[in-house]
Amino acid sequence: MKNKSTKIKLSITHNQLIRIVAQDPPAAQVLAQARAQQIYPVQIRNLPEAPLDDYAQIDPTLQVEAPAPTAPVEAPRLSLGYAGLTPQQRYQFLAWLEDPLATAPLAFQQLYLAHLEVRLFEGPHQAQAAQKELQRLQYAPAWRHHELLARTLLLSYWLTQDGSGLASWLAEGLLPPSVLESAIGCQSLLHEELHAEQIVPLAEQWQLATNDAKPAVLALRLNSLTANLGAAPLAYALAQAGEDAQQPRPWRAVHRDLRIALPQPQLRVFLAPLLSEMLATAEQEPEEPIVVEPQEPDDQKPGMDDLGWHLILEFGHSRSDFFEFAVDLAQRMESYTQITDENRRLVHRVFFKKRELRQFWRLWDYVQSWSSTQIYLNGEDLPKWKIYPYSPYLK
Repeated sequence: MKNKSTKIKLSITHNQLIRIVAQDPPAAQVLAQARAQQIYPVQIRNLPEAPLDDYAQIDPTLQVEAPAPTAPVEAPRLSLGYAGLTPQQRYQFLAWLEDPLATAPLAFQQLYLAHLEVRLFEGPHQAQAAQKELQRLQYAPAWRHHELLARTLLLSYWLTQDGSGLASWLAEGLLPPSVLESAIGCQSLLHEELHAEQIVPLAEQWQLATNDAKPAVLALRLNSLTANLGAAPLAYALAQAGEDAQQPRPWRAVHRDLRIALPQPQLRVFLAPLLSEMLATAEQEPEEPIVVEPQEPDDQKPGMDDLGWHLILEFGHSRSDFFEFAVDLAQRMESYTQITDENRRLVHRVFFKKRELRQFWRLWDYVQSWSSTQIYLNGEDLPKWKIYPYSPYLK
């Protein structure tokens, strides 16, 4: 039994994130101190009767017993504290703490998260160590898509006001759907705008058609959407949700003594349609671009006066990464022609009627900043600054 006791002692001291009776203050005391300091971006509420103890803390005075090899130990019920475990379950829990990445009963995982959650309120050093552990756990198969882990990790990003870290985490696509919308809402409040890398994971969680969109194309579409909305998508969605959506609401914590509230705006109803439209128009570069032989201008085509309202878009060669893609997109349009200018340089030309402006805007997203791009409205040169959705110059 001496060897077994030594092993238990080592497992407790090895994991410095575990909170132990008489060594660490109970959760209610930690939160009362955090509330007095007023340094956290949450509302911390006092419990009606603050407990003097902490149900999650490890009490070294409680009995620990190694289970018999032939007697299976029943899995503990969820939400049990350390004292609520049987001596055999305590032995297994303490042994598991040596490697929390391993498979374990859900009650063990929940109890460990309660320890980490309180650490987030014990100052920068403890909070940083707890967040690092949470980030490590999420990649383990035993913790994959664990809702309570995701909620605790989201809380850590909110407490540190780390919008960039939150956005990068969301782009990995590891969040369960139940946490995703709150995470996006927090990102919007931290003024961290939507990243192109986040769009596909969001779309997949919200069951939107992704059309195998590439990040480079999505980045361009994201810029176009921002220009059309007059604001970045997350800022736009947050404004649509209204001020009430930004008010603190009770947060469902893992530790039962942690009573806090924080803003949790729900933006899916405003953001999903924008992403759906963006993905629907985010076409991909073809594997084999179509090659079209240069053509001389056709003098037999109708003159400008015979065409009525029309828009002509011309662009030449560009070093842009999107040049080949833009050429392919233009070549798919029936009115596409390829001509040569007076210097024998190739020019790509597309003719648009007013009913075809949707196709024009898709191509315009890629070529508008190129020096070789020219626009002609009814045969007259049109400056680029006059070209934008609902522009009076396009009437």
